[in-house]
Order: sequence, then C-alpha cells, then structure tokens
Amino acid sequence: MKQQPPDNLPLRRGALTALVALGMAACASPPQPGMEHGHLIQPKTTEGPFCEHHPYGEVKAGEVQSLTELKASEPIPFASDDHPYDAGKLLVLSHPLESLPPEVARVRRGLVKRFTGKFTREGMYAWAAIDLERLVAVSVERRVFDIRAHQSRPVSDPVFTQLEQLSFARKWTDGKRVEVEVVKVFPISMLEAQVFVCAANPLWADKKPQQDYDDTSSDLTDGVTDVFLMDRRQSQDVAYKYSKTVLLSPNLDNVLGSIWQHAPRGPDW
Repeated sequence: MKQQPPDNLPLRRGALTALVALGMAACASPPQPGMEHGHLIQPKTTEGPFCEHHPYGEVKAGEVQSLTELKASEPIPFASDDHPYDAGKLLVLSHPLESLPPEVARVRRGLVKRFTGKFTREGMYAWAAIDLERLVAVSVERRVFDIRAHQSRPVSDPVFTQLEQLSFARKWTDGKRVEVEVVKVFPISMLEAQVFVCAANPLWADKKPQQDYDDTSSDLTDGVTDVFLMDRRQSQDVAYKYSKTVLLSPNLDNVLGSIWQHAPRGPDW
C-alpha cells in the first residue's frame, strides 16, 4: 500500500496567517502624532510659570481631549490689550459677535470658565479666563436680546468711566436682535500664575472625575457653568493641543477669586 504524504494543512494555515498579518502591518496607517503604543504623549516644556519646578500640565490623566497636527498655522485672534486705544469705547460692529470672544479664543495655556444662562437669565453669557502666555486674566460678559425669544430682555449700552483701562465693549444689531459684550483684561503677577499652576496641575493629573461640590460663592445662578483646562505646545513640526473639562475644585476656586479681587470694576450696565 502506497504511503500518503504528511498533512501540512496546519503549516499552510500558519504561513497564510503570517502573510495576512504582514500585509495588514504594511497597509496600516502611520502612528498618530502625540500617541505612542496607544497612549497619550506630550512634548516636554521648559516654559513657566512653574509649581515647585513642575510646569503647567506636566502630568495629564483621565478624560483628556488631544489633537495633533503638523505645522499649526492657526491665526492668533486680536485681544483688547492689542488695541489699548479702544479702552472705554463702545465699538459698533457690522456683523454678529463671534461665538467665542477673541480674547478667550486666544488662550493657549490656562483656564477658560464659561457660563450660559437659562430661565430668568436667558440671553446672558460670561467667560473668565487665565492666559499663562500673556500673564493676564480675561473677563467677558455678553447680553443678547432677541425680539423673537420668550425670556429675552432689552439690553442697554454700557457706560464707561474715565477710570477704565483695558476695558471696552462690542455691539451688533439688526433691529430684531441686539448683542453686546463687555471685555476686561487685567495683568496677573508671576506669583499668582504660579499659585494657579499649583491648583490646576492636580486637576490635570486626576484620573477620576472631580467630586462635585456646592458652589455657594458664585452669583452665576440659573445657568450652566463649564470649566476647561487648555494646554497647547509645539515640538519641531508638530503642534499638540490638550484640553480637559473639570469641575472647579475649592482650591482653584479660591485662587481665581483672589485674582479677580483686583479686576477692573467695569462699566455701568
């Protein structure tokens, strides 16, 4: 009886699997910038301010949104301190206000706090920001009146005094809708910036969601408040953008409250 050759089917299947795997590896897309082995990475920074020799956002964990792109060429919005001659003025625009005020959109490293009013405060918006690059704090209060809305209330023009410095207002209207915002920018000291970094770094590094607390010190009621940490860096040809939504911790809230104690009073409104 003639002997049958050995069954090499398992070997053939193994070779086929290896070839398929090799082909998939060859066709796979290159690693995404800012990612390594599926984990978030970030370029090191020597930029201050520092908290005990640790830079802002040195350790990031939890739900961090990241975006990387080659040669970031996004324009830097103008801010109120770029035009000091506008201080104390009401600028009437020919187009609606930007969805995000330029002074807030300009923040690359720091914090943005946003309030959106509802119910009795419908049509009211507010932003507070810390800009670590320019060492300034930003405050924008916006009021919108729309004759077609149910809760909207008429908006009066802000009246500035001679004491205002880097504060001004923007206004746009088409007869049915009025949008007015007051912008205030004031400097913060390096010490205040360092204290802010010490309060913000634990939120960057926290792996768990922040515990909610009763913010009885805030006068922003009947609305929704969101807090974002921002960190944008660049290494060679790659721009890295990180953001994290957090609940304002009592420590950071106290730091911001201390900074805002020497904010400009603002116009009568």
